[in-house]
Amino acid sequence: MMTLKVKDKEYQLKYGFNNFCDTDLLDRTSEMLDILRDRSIEKDNAFTRRMFILVRELVFEGLKKMNPVDSIEEAGDILDDYFDEGTEKESHGLMDIFSKIANELLAEGFIGDLLKTAQKAVEKKVKNTKKS
Repeated sequence: MMTLKVKDKEYQLKYGFNNFCDTDLLDRTSEMLDILRDRSIEKDNAFTRRMFILVRELVFEGLKKMNPVDSIEEAGDILDDYFDEGTEKESHGLMDIFSKIANELLAEGFIGDLLKTAQKAVEKKVKNTKKS
């Protein structure tokens, strides 16, 4: 569970299986991490827009269990306030919050399981290719 402090209020973001069963959020998060790792991919306005949408949805899903909000727009409003509170010392930019959430998902095992599964699939494909 991670805590996001905004306007002297603490929001608990907790992720569980139900957050990801009915959405493609985990796939999109993993895809975004892949894009960020691949420095050869040019990031454009479409990338930035997708990142904004993804972060807002991840925050909305994370709030559901401990601090439910009425709408995804309310999650966006919380993010607006969070960004406004950023300083040079403590940045609250888009990439900062995405990084925190991605680290939380990794720590909870959601992304790690995905990466392990993907790695096994690649290894199996390579092994099968060598047999042919």
